[in-house]
Amino acid sequence: MSKKGKGRKLVSLCAVGIALFMLFSLVSFTLPADAAFSSVMITDVTPTELHPGDTREVTVTVKNNGGRDARDIRLSFEGTKNVSLVGPKVVQMNTLNSWCSKEVEIRVHVKEEASNGVYLIPVNCSWNEYYFAPAEGYVTEPKGPVELGLYFNVIGKGMINIGNVCTDPADIRPGMENVKVSVNIENSGEATAKDIEAKLVCNDKFKPSWSGTDRSYIGRLNSGEKGAAIFHVDVADGIESKMYNISLRIKYKDTKGEEYEVKRFVEILVNPKPEFEIVSYYTEPANISAGDKSVKLHVRIRNVGSEKAESVSVRSTGEAEVPFDFDVKSDYVGNLKVDEEWTAVLKFDVDNGALPKAYQQGIEIRCTGDRDLGDYNVYLFDKMVSVSVSSGSSGGISIPVPGFEVLFALIALFVVFICAKFRKKGKR
Repeated sequence: MSKKGKGRKLVSLCAVGIALFMLFSLVSFTLPADAAFSSVMITDVTPTELHPGDTREVTVTVKNNGGRDARDIRLSFEGTKNVSLVGPKVVQMNTLNSWCSKEVEIRVHVKEEASNGVYLIPVNCSWNEYYFAPAEGYVTEPKGPVELGLYFNVIGKGMINIGNVCTDPADIRPGMENVKVSVNIENSGEATAKDIEAKLVCNDKFKPSWSGTDRSYIGRLNSGEKGAAIFHVDVADGIESKMYNISLRIKYKDTKGEEYEVKRFVEILVNPKPEFEIVSYYTEPANISAGDKSVKLHVRIRNVGSEKAESVSVRSTGEAEVPFDFDVKSDYVGNLKVDEEWTAVLKFDVDNGALPKAYQQGIEIRCTGDRDLGDYNVYLFDKMVSVSVSSGSSGGISIPVPGFEVLFALIALFVVFICAKFRKKGKR
C-alpha cells in the first residue's frame, strides 16, 4: 500500500474515533443530568370517557420520571363546575422511588347538565426530593407545586323523559272504557336514543282495552326530539275519584347498542261520578199469581258514587219471556246526594198464562252528573230484580195452565146441557 493510501486510512480512522468520542461524551453528559432530579407526573388515566350523570371510579397512574426518589407526594385535585371529585380531594403518597409508578383511585362525578366536550381537572402536585450527596449525606429538598391535570372526554347520552299527558275524553270517570292516553316522550339528553319502547304498567284500576294497548313503540329520537306514545285503557267501576300515578317503563338503546331502562310516572285524574245500587225491592201484594192486576213493584235505590246525581229516574226494561205488562214503566226520583236513598214505584199486570216461577226483570236507573261540578254526562245503570209468580191466586180465579180455559168452558157447557135435560124429564 502506498504512503498516500495509508494516510487516507489514518484520517478515516481518526474521524470515526472523534465521532465515537463525541457520542459517548454526549451520553455521559445526558445521563447524569436525568439522574440528577426527581420528576413526578401523571402518565395514565382510566377511564377517560364519561357520560353526563356518571359517578365513576377513576384510576390515576403517577410516575417518578427522574433519577432521585420522591417522598411525601401530595396530589390536590381541583373540581370544576361540570366535572368534580366525590370524597377526598387530596391524595397523599409516602414514597415514589426513581423511575417507579403507583396507581391511586379517585371518584369522579359528571353533572347531568354537562354538554359534550373535553373537561380538565387541575391537579397541584408537590413532593420532597430525597437523595445522597457525598459532601452532605442524605438530603431532602422540597419540590413544586407543579401543575398537572386530568382530561376527560364527556360524551352525552340519550336521556328519556315524559312531557305532556293528554286523555280522550278529557274528563275520565269510573267505568269508562277505551280511554286514549297520549304521552309525549322526550329525548332531553345529548345523544341519540333508538329502539324506544314504552310500557304502561297497568293494575286492577286501569287495564288495557285490548291486547297490546299497554305498549307503544316510538323508535328513534335524536337529541331534543319528542314523540307520542299512545295507550288505550279501561277504568274500573267504583274506583275513588283522585289523581292516580301509573308507572311507565321505557326501554331504549344508545348508538352503540347499549340498553337502558328508565321508570317514569303518568298522572291520570279520575273525576267523581254517581253510582247506584238497588238496596231492596218487593211487590205489593207480596204473593202474585197469573192474571193479577195493578201489582206494585217497590225498588229502593242508593247513590253509592262520589258525586251528586241529578234528574234520577227508574224504569223497567223489556225482557224476553217476562210475563209482566207495565202500566207505570218509570218513576222520576229527582236529585240524590251521595249515600242518599229513594224508593221508586212501578206498576204492572201479570199475564194470565204466566207460569209459576221466578223471573228476572230488568231495571234501568238513569241520571245526569252534578252540573255544579261541570258534569253534564248522562249515566245509565242496568240492574236486575227477581220477581216470583206463585201457583196460588191472590184474588179471583186464575189458572195458569195454557188451554185450560177452553176445557173449563166445555165442562161448563156440558153441565148446562145435563141440567137442561133433567129439567125436561121433570116436566114430563
